[in-house]
Amino acid sequence: MKPRHLLFACVMAPVVAAQADDQPALTLDNQVVEGQLYNNPIAADAYAVEVLTRAELQRMPVATIADALEWVAGLDLRQRGSGGTQVDLGIRGASYEQTLVLIDGVRMNDPQTGHHNFDLPLVLEDIERIEVVRGPGAGQYGPNGNGGVINLVTRKQVNTESGREALLQLEAGSKDYDRAVIALGKTDGRWSTFASAAQQTSDSYIRQADLGYTLQQGNARLVYQGERSNTVIGAGYLDKGFGADGFYGPMHHHQREDTIQRHLYLNQGFKFGGDALDLSANWRRHDDEFLYVWNTTPLFSEHQSEALQTRLRYHFSDVATIGLENNKERIDSTSLLTDVDPEQQRSYQSAFMSGQWPAGSLTLSGSLSYIDYTDDQSYTLPVIGLSYRHGVAEFYANSGKSARVPTVFDLYLKQGSNRGNPDLKAEQTRSSEVGVRLNWSGVQTQLAVFQRRSDNVIDFTVTQQELDDAQANNSSLIYTARNISEVSTRGIDVMIDASDVLSGYGLSQASFSYANLEQDFKNQYARGKYAITQFDHQAILKLAYEWRNGLAVTSMYKYEDRISAKSYQLWDLGLRQQLAGWHWSLAATNVLNERYYDSSEYLRAPGNGYRLSVGLRL
Repeated sequence: MKPRHLLFACVMAPVVAAQADDQPALTLDNQVVEGQLYNNPIAADAYAVEVLTRAELQRMPVATIADALEWVAGLDLRQRGSGGTQVDLGIRGASYEQTLVLIDGVRMNDPQTGHHNFDLPLVLEDIERIEVVRGPGAGQYGPNGNGGVINLVTRKQVNTESGREALLQLEAGSKDYDRAVIALGKTDGRWSTFASAAQQTSDSYIRQADLGYTLQQGNARLVYQGERSNTVIGAGYLDKGFGADGFYGPMHHHQREDTIQRHLYLNQGFKFGGDALDLSANWRRHDDEFLYVWNTTPLFSEHQSEALQTRLRYHFSDVATIGLENNKERIDSTSLLTDVDPEQQRSYQSAFMSGQWPAGSLTLSGSLSYIDYTDDQSYTLPVIGLSYRHGVAEFYANSGKSARVPTVFDLYLKQGSNRGNPDLKAEQTRSSEVGVRLNWSGVQTQLAVFQRRSDNVIDFTVTQQELDDAQANNSSLIYTARNISEVSTRGIDVMIDASDVLSGYGLSQASFSYANLEQDFKNQYARGKYAITQFDHQAILKLAYEWRNGLAVTSMYKYEDRISAKSYQLWDLGLRQQLAGWHWSLAATNVLNERYYDSSEYLRAPGNGYRLSVGLRL
């Protein structure tokens, strides 16, 4: 029996057995997802959605948002350097440019390049939960969500008895690592205020290479939650400087990068009986300075991007939503093709609608978005889903279309060995999925089988002629952005969570996930940089055990086997104790000291390390 068929049989066997014994249906996961177009229980959705809660984030031995997402099933998180200095994240084999990142539902993708999508003006301690939408369900969020969506939801209320909370946390670890965090929150009636700031530094983990970094970030929010209206006003910043040796070229070429992100947003909602209206505005600016020394010649480049988003939505009870959105983007760069204006601007408008229509155990849902760009390109993105609940199981199926438009760097970049291409076409993706969720005797199980076909996939490539000429002349290769004919992806996700069943034995978490990808590439070029880098197999096992004295130990193990690199395994351990008003924790990362290359052929990932943290909560 093939592995995929065996997995399907293992997951479906409990469903058949439960129905044969005529057991009563158990409660499925019913967390609420606050996305752009829908606000429904997970169990009622016909899409693959996972939520990482605040309680789980606090258990995990992680210090950054990127580190937390490293342990979410089906996500391919690639880091250059350490400490989240540069993060690329793909979902189900999609590229990092095909993954949409949101904060409280507002878009954070950078028009310069997807390498900056995780320059987030947000401290880990600000987050209430992280929502992950995989596959076609992400299409309703607009462009650049071909693979999926990551939505970071911030805290909106302090739930302590006094309505006040203050956190002061200090951390230290290997490679001269240190981190300091202060987070304040207050709820008084319907008003809540939050403010947080963090600074994190570390030295290089490779001798004679500049990989040290300093990261400063902060966020402030004012929240009002009334009976007929609600308001969220947020502001955030990020200032990050890091050594980038090996990020984009050989280790012996000195590289340095500094990025600054500024962010302001407003979400305003009104309620009219069962209906609701909400408005949002989002502004962000990203500054990027890059130094690259090539054969003793320093090359310096500066880039500044700016984006403004406004959105209007009207919700007809819990049945349907209609809305309009306007996005404007501007970038000013010193590294664009010589015949191109160094300041580039573009905008796009979209109209969308979504809804769900239950009929007993059957629920039909879907969305339709129309997106129009200033360069006369337009896209219609339909998504449809169907779910059916029967006994202890819920079956679902969905299908949809999405698009990924080229970034400014894809179109016009001229830097080092990379060249943009103004003739690029947008990527077009069609995807579908079938799956089942079930709760059998308290064990939550999910299985999804999916496929995705992307046409005109954008990658930086080299033709056979260019490769032969470079070898004949002993010259460096120049990679040019081009459209690959087609990338077809088939895969399977399996997630099993036995935390509820084993909680009586002290295990607060016991979950296992497995993902398998099979990809076919129709690449007419000799080489590509980014398209063929995904994993074949990924398995994650997470365990957390808690004693009565507030002491808890967490173990997280991951195995990945990649298409174009050797397999590797990661094992992180955490020990944490919550005491009256304060806590301490000890984290050990990459315990096995695995040596592997994560996101650059020149730069290996960090080896093992440790962090000690002490926090005071008032």
